Amino acid sequence: MPIDQIAWAVHPTGDQVAALDELKAASAKAADVLKASCPTEVPLTPVARLDALEKRLNSMLQTVQIVRDPLQAFYNSLSDEQKQQFEKIGGGNAKESTVNELSNLCSEESANFTQLPTQAIEQSLELNSQQEPALDQLSTASSKAATELEKSCPTETPQNPAGRLDAITKRLNAMIEAVKTIRPALNNFYASLSDDQKARFNVMQQPATARSQ
Repeated sequence: MPIDQIAWAVHPTGDQVAALDELKAASAKAADVLKASCPTEVPLTPVARLDALEKRLNSMLQTVQIVRDPLQAFYNSLSDEQKQQFEKIGGGNAKESTVNELSNLCSEESANFTQLPTQAIEQSLELNSQQEPALDQLSTASSKAATELEKSCPTETPQNPAGRLDAITKRLNAMIEAVKTIRPALNNFYASLSDDQKARFNVMQQPATARSQ
């Protein structure tokens, strides 16, 4: 949270100063939680990378929960004029910016779940007749996850900072559920592979996943 920028924009007085101090403390705590979730090394397998992603998403969700109430309390303490100045922080309309960011997340992340390179996987791993159904199940799970993700996309502009954090919370929860939807199918498919196939699958998937992380 840009605490100094907020203070400069709204010029808090009296109880507002104390509320901003509480927001600052919550922001620092949230930053520590998020930092602790950063992986110390790149997971080597798709299953491990999915686990790392879920851990990261859960930490992001926790940071939102830490900041939400102090942010709402500070916002509620502001006058209408101060709220207008608060909304201008970062340039432009904060409400529209948040919705645009969430909409972009919806498009990008949903596409990532649906764009399972089935044909490339089949060709690279040279799947046998017993392994192909497991890949079909993974493809189905990916499509199901994408459908559920679409439902978390914002349909209207949140009216206040807490509302925007609630929209982010909804999105993060949907992403976590998407990971849980995919994991059993990914585990099953990965377990069906030979050691040589696993080695090829690891290398084929790692670049895209590393960028996503």
